[in-house]
Amino acid sequence: MAKIVIAGEANCPYFARAELLGDKLARNLPNFNLHKIIIRPEDWKSWLETTCKERGWDHSKSPLVWRELIDRGGKGVLIGGANEFHEYADGYYGIKSDMKSNKMTNVAQENLDFKVEIDIEEEEYKAQSKPLIVCITNASSAVCYAMIEAIGRGDVFGSNTEIKLKLFDSLDKGEYLHGVEMEVHDLALGLLRGIQFTSDITEAFKDCEAIVLLDSVVKDESMSKETWIKANADLFTNYAKVINEVANRNVRVLLCGDGPINFNAYMMIKNAPNISRQNFVALSGMVENHAKAVMAEKLRVNSAGVVDLIIWGNVTGEHYVDINTCRVHGYDGAIWGPPSFSLPAKEMVFDKKWLETEFPELVHSRQEKELTMTKHPSAMSQASTINTTLEYWWNGSPSGQMFSLAVCSEGWYGVPNGLVFSFPVTMHPKGYWNVVQDIDLSEEAKAKIFVTVKDLLSETYIIFPPPIPPKSPSSEKVADKEIAENVSSNNSKVTEEKTDEDTEGDEKRLATIAEDKLGETVLESEKESQPITEEQQPREEQDDKNEEPQGEATAADDQ
Repeated sequence: MAKIVIAGEANCPYFARAELLGDKLARNLPNFNLHKIIIRPEDWKSWLETTCKERGWDHSKSPLVWRELIDRGGKGVLIGGANEFHEYADGYYGIKSDMKSNKMTNVAQENLDFKVEIDIEEEEYKAQSKPLIVCITNASSAVCYAMIEAIGRGDVFGSNTEIKLKLFDSLDKGEYLHGVEMEVHDLALGLLRGIQFTSDITEAFKDCEAIVLLDSVVKDESMSKETWIKANADLFTNYAKVINEVANRNVRVLLCGDGPINFNAYMMIKNAPNISRQNFVALSGMVENHAKAVMAEKLRVNSAGVVDLIIWGNVTGEHYVDINTCRVHGYDGAIWGPPSFSLPAKEMVFDKKWLETEFPELVHSRQEKELTMTKHPSAMSQASTINTTLEYWWNGSPSGQMFSLAVCSEGWYGVPNGLVFSFPVTMHPKGYWNVVQDIDLSEEAKAKIFVTVKDLLSETYIIFPPPIPPKSPSSEKVADKEIAENVSSNNSKVTEEKTDEDTEGDEKRLATIAEDKLGETVLESEKESQPITEEQQPREEQDDKNEEPQGEATAADDQ
């Protein structure tokens, strides 16, 4: 079955004559299908050029008429302009138009007025919709490609949330991303109110309420860590400044990629004072999911049944995979129960040597192993992890479970205030995260967290060096001891029950201690670097003697 398409400039008299002839054919011929495309005068030239270029036609005036086969698609067969269409109607159907010039002019004016009215109504209708504006950077990556369908379908931000999607990348990726845009339109996603490609970073971040940063500064073999960290600092500092100026004040930013994402989030917080620091987070979910998959393979369960596994520390650097709170659903053992029933993963493995040696190595090498076997990065799993994190951030995480997320520390578990550190969190349905603060850490866990803190501080010191860096191994040991004691003291348990107010007071006190300890370390280094006079010597020795019992008393009180 065929249809005739008549496209023309709204105020063109010849378009008016052609469309009225088309209406006459449609009324008198039962199988005649007619479709009209009315274009406003200011848009006609660009529309005509684009259409003719896509279909390979040579036509330069209004109207443009062609014939399509409905059941076969394709570019259609060009008929021509108004005169060619009249000849076509007369030759095939024996029908002519006797429309006079003055009537053609009047109908053309009516067409223009109607088109303007319809466009105004459509703009008013669209104005009632307030879609969530989402930007994804490095949009030509396979990860972004794998994210889009779930976002437009409503699986991420909510089944009733309309989305306007911005794809940011370099100008040379434009052709590819315009192809992605066409494919997204082919999906006919009801919640997607627009998709836009841009290479202008200001336009990309303007008014955004959600930003996913997939950027990575590739570290080649010739690049030192210091140079690599500085390159990341430059890139994400620039992003932060633009977001600070043009994005929505409540924008939420999720950092992914393969670079030092904890450090990158730290730099963005430093350079975006208008945005709450709670709104910058880094993805821990990929490492967490790798660990869950390894554990699931060991216990022969579905990886979805492994819950409450925690990643502490620097996601792409030194981090600690903690299974002390990990639980397993669906384990086929001597004891079993309904789907809600779970067993401690550590007890089910019951192989301390495997947990201490093979397990961390399997988690660390899993991504590289997948890359070797598939010959491409694991875009599907990373896209799913990002979408799940966004879903929980906007709509809340499952009740009774905790997840790993790198967030800005407020002194929790002895981690210095301001460091972006991976903690166990829960997500509230109103759109914010909470760090789980009642986990009793073993001495081994405290020691490993201490190592991750040192790793993160070493990265920040590249850009923000301490006033007087340690000059001797002994002073470094003093600093390490202070941080370790800070981590340990902030996680000591008390035997008596506490009220919520007491707990809140303790958290504030411990956060203050974390900052004071680091400050004391710097002061200690300053003391060592200054010469001591004979007059000062006896007094400082006396001060040291007076201070020592105080430290012991404080430690005893903490115990």
